[in-house]
Amino acid sequence: MRSTPTPRSRTARATVATVAAFATVGLAACGDTAGDEAGADVEEVTEDDAAAAGPYDGAYDSAFYGDVTSYVDEQVTLSADVNEVITPEAFTIAGADDTTVEPLLVVGATGDDQLSPETTVEVTGTVMEGFTVTDVEQDLGIDLDDALFEEYADENYVVADSVEVLQNAQG
Repeated sequence: MRSTPTPRSRTARATVATVAAFATVGLAACGDTAGDEAGADVEEVTEDDAAAAGPYDGAYDSAFYGDVTSYVDEQVTLSADVNEVITPEAFTIAGADDTTVEPLLVVGATGDDQLSPETTVEVTGTVMEGFTVTDVEQDLGIDLDDALFEEYADENYVVADSVEVLQNAQG
């Protein structure tokens, strides 16, 4: 004796078939998505993404100058020519030849005697806003001649972690 399918059993079979079809498609879509992060933990991937999107690394030019406030409290790497050596601990960098950006003050330099105007340097440091001689002296443990820095009061500046001479103007 053969049983006749009831509407209820047909609905159950259709539901099972539909679920099976979607499960197969869903699993196929989950293929290998490991990419470059295979074997990495979340912290490593997050750090890599942050580094890729990271802070500014490039020429001191009008693009950086226009966005300088977005880099405040961020570490940046700037390539530029020394504009003026103010003291062994401070100098300014000039914008690229094709820009008209104002000189940017760099403090915390190592006292490198290779620094002279037109020396090409790479400065890595933190962008700060609102230059104040007394604050910088206290933060860096140095003594600056206030009169030499009057024109930089309240301007953005960079506290250098490193200054690398790329090309010395004197040869």
